[in-house]
Amino acid sequence: MSLARDFSTRPQRRRQGLVLLVLSLLALGLAAQQALSAREARTSAEARLRRAREDAALLRDRLSKLDSDRGGGIGRQALLARVAPPPRVLADVVALLPEDVRLDGLDLSYGRRIEVGLKVVARRAAAYDEFLERLTASTRFASVRPGTEARKGEVRADVRAQYVTGEEGS
Repeated sequence: MSLARDFSTRPQRRRQGLVLLVLSLLALGLAAQQALSAREARTSAEARLRRAREDAALLRDRLSKLDSDRGGGIGRQALLARVAPPPRVLADVVALLPEDVRLDGLDLSYGRRIEVGLKVVARRAAAYDEFLERLTASTRFASVRPGTEARKGEVRADVRAQYVTGEEGS
């Protein structure tokens, strides 16, 4: 065995380093391409969002004009009906009912605000009182006004309230 170096073959390490360098450059190029694509997508999404906000502002202005032209009714009613359709209002009422209270009737009036008329039947007066407390504490209902009550055996009562959509200030 000779101690002299063999210069006839290339060292394997240099090839591996070159392959790793090429792969790294390819990965870097791919990452740069994806970053540019993501940036373009973000810019496009921001432009769509800006257009949607402008459209919403225009529609809100048109709705305000319609309301003022017609005395403030139809446009507001349409907006409230879209934001708070009857099934949603009903679900919010039912979520507040204690076990011993049932909803016997629901009357919704869409105007400048959503007026809710409830007819409830409770097995016990305490359950009815608990329902009133829940309704009053709820962020979805305001101006809760208990109406007529019949407290013989089971409680039968009428309750009026306003449904709060979060669009009231618009």
